[in-house]
Amino acid sequence: MLLEFIQGRLVAKGPNHVVVQAGGFGCRVFVSTFTWESLPPPGEEVVLYTHLHIREDDFSLFGFSGPEEKEFFVMLMSVSGIGPKLALAILSRLRVSELKRSILLGDVAPFSAVPGVGKKTADRIILELKDKVRKQEWPEYARPGAAQHYADAREEAVAALLALGYTLPEAQKAVPFPDPSSATRQTVEELLRIALKALAKY
Repeated sequence: MLLEFIQGRLVAKGPNHVVVQAGGFGCRVFVSTFTWESLPPPGEEVVLYTHLHIREDDFSLFGFSGPEEKEFFVMLMSVSGIGPKLALAILSRLRVSELKRSILLGDVAPFSAVPGVGKKTADRIILELKDKVRKQEWPEYARPGAAQHYADAREEAVAALLALGYTLPEAQKAVPFPDPSSATRQTVEELLRIALKALAKY
């Protein structure tokens, strides 16, 4: 059974869930902190994008304020060792935009704010989702051979900044990911030029 969304009257708001009355049923829906905060007071109608998680002894319904948060919830659960509760905990501390940025930059620091997520788990999330996020943000990244080119060009640009005396966090923040939608593949020199302009503003 696929439940894409639930629409109905918000009956109650608990610490990590809400109750929605729809079609004569009262459904308990587990939600992230950001979704919880975006909902109106009980009594008003709501729409939540849902994911039904089924185990042998449990059926749990998770709801999200938008399809992007739901999609990222499913992506997080595709990472080995991450179940729905931990995925929801991550989305309760980090917005999707923050998660994407951390994954693309290989930055584990923001994950330290999430209970239950240590450095090894954060590294695993970044490793297993980096290509998925890149392809999601830039469909052209999926072209044959493109992924390796973009990775190599960025790594060389970061290494060049390190040789100039910049720290790794500074270099990773300043060097953009090559734009796969560009008609021509960006060179290391072009990426460095962009990065040095950005660093000059800091």
